[in-house]
Amino acid sequence: MESRNNKSINKKRFLFIFFTAYFSLAIIGFILTVRSSIKEIKQRANQIETLYGDISFSGEVIDYHPIKHSIDPPGAIMCIKIDSSTVDSFYHYDRYTALKIDNGIATLPLGQYDVEYKEVVYVHINEAGSHKMLFIIDENDTITEDLYYTSSYMYERDLKICDTCS
Repeated sequence: MESRNNKSINKKRFLFIFFTAYFSLAIIGFILTVRSSIKEIKQRANQIETLYGDISFSGEVIDYHPIKHSIDPPGAIMCIKIDSSTVDSFYHYDRYTALKIDNGIATLPLGQYDVEYKEVVYVHINEAGSHKMLFIIDENDTITEDLYYTSSYMYERDLKICDTCS
């Protein structure tokens, strides 16, 4: 009988140690994943600041294009006739961010399609280093967003959409 109790106690100890080790490793893995994600987010923020920090422009929205690729949700690109800008031309595309400024037209990716942006008539992007995007719908209605140049939902070829606008 004692042998049976010892086996039962040893089995319970083994299970306790096993589950304790398993949960400890799971917690350590979670912490390492979060730290890695935070590091990547900071690197991306630094990249955005380095690439785009000095770029500021404003202008009239001349077109708004929904874009759809395979199973991705629809994205959107705004074409802007630039009134004022701190740069004459700019081009960058990678898996995180994108922006094109050429011939007085800015191609601004907006991420996921939102019908509300279709009503925007004028924009101010990073005005006075504000790190904000101001979308003006009319004199009483505006949208303010944190500055981003997301390339989500788009391919690099989509930056050519505004080439035919003028």
